[in-house]
Amino acid sequence: MSKITEEIGVKIKIFRKRNHMTIQSLATAIYKSKATVSKYERGEISIDISTLYDIANALKIEVNQLLYHESLKTTDQSSYAVPTFFRNLSQLYCYYYDGRNNQVTVSVIDILCKQADDSYNVRMYMNCKNYDSYQNCENTYDGYMKHYDVMTNLILQHQDTPVELYMINILAPFLDSSYKWAMGKGVSTRPFMPVASKLLIAKKRVQITADFEKTLHISKEDIRLLKQYNMFSVTG
Repeated sequence: MSKITEEIGVKIKIFRKRNHMTIQSLATAIYKSKATVSKYERGEISIDISTLYDIANALKIEVNQLLYHESLKTTDQSSYAVPTFFRNLSQLYCYYYDGRNNQVTVSVIDILCKQADDSYNVRMYMNCKNYDSYQNCENTYDGYMKHYDVMTNLILQHQDTPVELYMINILAPFLDSSYKWAMGKGVSTRPFMPVASKLLIAKKRVQITADFEKTLHISKEDIRLLKQYNMFSVTG
């Protein structure tokens, strides 16, 4: 069993359960035996490219969501092109307080491959049920991340509903810290309306406590600035 086949198998199982499919129903969809699919999920046998595409189609996801990705490493730590906050990161954790259901929403952002224009492909899994199987989430977005001197922008599009574009703006990425305050802008479907949210972007997983939840609430200072500018802003 290799690390690659094991990781792919774990992802197949997560997405299968997210789609409420049994091993038998997935096996039927890709014309394989139940025993073979079980071995795929346990990472006991390799999967050929054609079958991998068949599995992705059956699970209604992009094939690269099943692939194993090495952690990104910046070879030149002094490189100005990679802001300090993002160096050696392959994953980010995003938190905001959702007043519609009065709870903290957890999202995981995978930083994937670098492009020729120095942007990075990214994928965001929003409203994850838990960290270990974060792909089992409410919404999945694909897009890119681009660094600038004063800000890093993430532009994302919902996999199933293209009208849902989501943008995240992170200030001062060249100043290092364990987390950054950011703004998320997109479209809510509960109810349908444009929204802007106060986000906390962290390098490591954050334990959700009552005190942490309070930090995500819109503060009196946020309201003061809203009244002053007649705009919702995140400056922290």
